[in-house]
Amino acid sequence: MNKTALSGTVGLVIFFLSFLLAGAVQAEDAISDPADPMKEKHFWSGWSGDIFAGLNKSNGNTDKTSASMSATALRKFERSQFRLKESLFYSESEKKMDGQKWDTSAKYSIDFGHEKRMFTFAQLTVDHDYFADIDYRVTPSVGLGYHIAKSDNWVWDADGGFGYRITYHRVNTAADDKSLTAIAHTFAKKRIFEKAYVSEDFTIYPGLEARSGLLVHSESAFINSLRSNLDLELKYVVDYNSRPAAATKKTDTQFIAGLKYKY
Repeated sequence: MNKTALSGTVGLVIFFLSFLLAGAVQAEDAISDPADPMKEKHFWSGWSGDIFAGLNKSNGNTDKTSASMSATALRKFERSQFRLKESLFYSESEKKMDGQKWDTSAKYSIDFGHEKRMFTFAQLTVDHDYFADIDYRVTPSVGLGYHIAKSDNWVWDADGGFGYRITYHRVNTAADDKSLTAIAHTFAKKRIFEKAYVSEDFTIYPGLEARSGLLVHSESAFINSLRSNLDLELKYVVDYNSRPAAATKKTDTQFIAGLKYKY
């Protein structure tokens, strides 16, 4: 098995192990079935989430194909929640691969304080970007956050903390690195029409050691509901690395259109 395949396997294993770990977490707020007090909720009780898929195919002067998929799973408890997120992107031009990346994350947060506005979190993220020479990058982190707004029409969270970033390169292994990093993150979602929302998910990772660099990830989206469980979604994704691998660019962007199924 080559390094790229191995890193993909590592990411998927972490994603599914984290999902199974949530079974233990849910014991914190386990509630009996009202119809049968002696029957406890099973593992899948209370989960919600979505699955997104986008595909673009063009022919003529250029034969270009790109595909994007993502999935989230959320389990809410009385005062905490566990969120899993996975995304994959692949593209090829003239039957030659020119884009391959994926990322996965698991985040557990606990609300506290007045009106449960504050929260503490523990998070693990893993990502891979073939053409940015990132075989895989692992970042465990912990921190605090605040729910600035949490209504049906307007959601805004801000959080920050510290983590440890471990980076392994696909080709330039001499640049492999392990360093402390700070994390600042915000997520906002606003209803703009009866069935439409805009959202922004923005994270910045400033390295805390010499030459560890700055990473930025931004995901802007327009979501329009087509049915109760189906949305049209347009996404603009930006990844920035102030210290990229040799012969790679600092900024990578994607525009993705697709459908999102909610469950």
